[in-house]
Amino acid sequence: MNKPEAFHRSKVQLIRWLAPASCLLCRRQHNEARAICADCEVGFSRNRHACHRCALPLQPTNAPAINRMGFACGSARGLCTTCIKNPPHFFGAHAPYLMRTGMRDLIHLWKFQNRPQLTGLLAELLLSRLPTASTESLTTPRAAAHTILVPIPTQWRRQARRGFDHTWLLANAIRSQCLQPAVVRPWLLNRHYRAAQHRLNRKSRLADTRDRFVARPSIAGHKVVLIDDVMTTGATARAAARACAEAGARSVAVWCLARTPAPFAVE
Repeated sequence: MNKPEAFHRSKVQLIRWLAPASCLLCRRQHNEARAICADCEVGFSRNRHACHRCALPLQPTNAPAINRMGFACGSARGLCTTCIKNPPHFFGAHAPYLMRTGMRDLIHLWKFQNRPQLTGLLAELLLSRLPTASTESLTTPRAAAHTILVPIPTQWRRQARRGFDHTWLLANAIRSQCLQPAVVRPWLLNRHYRAAQHRLNRKSRLADTRDRFVARPSIAGHKVVLIDDVMTTGATARAAARACAEAGARSVAVWCLARTPAPFAVE
């Protein structure tokens, strides 16, 4: 580290000590570089016991049980009943957090209170909890050359109302934090307007997302990582993955910040 860099770092540390920042979530003062304190980050609910295919939270037991939404939990194969009966076109989904207090509040600040500056923090939180085998696809030159990050597109009216495309920003933040950045491509398009998903039940969501997306022919032969913020029923991810597979994608995976446990809440 040269002298100018050392001086700048010392100045930043002094400013934090003299005027500590407030955590966005708990409002307590802290001297850390992040917008949230370490206590709030530790308090985020982790999605530790999940379906290996769609990341649906499962009960941490081998005994099958049925939750209120009709899903079988704790399958011996690590899969929910939906993925056993009707496997999605993606081979795996990673959603390291649950959409509960803490992470839910942070995502809502980001999306609905015009805080695009939180994108880098959210990308860091996502990457830090992904399995090593998943992140290697973006950190080794050979794998990264054939992997593309494709943000699941947001309906343009919501982009205009929100002021930014949150999934596009998230995908680019993930790319910028990788050692061998993969390419971000907008190769997935919305076919039509859809209703706000949090106003629909599961059956309506599945019907609403059917044939919703179309993928560009350029996606053929690529390993695709779909990027989204929250997976609720999985209907959106299934429709997006189906469009990629039909366009000739070599493989499809899904990365999300959080998964909504049943009963389902806002996506």
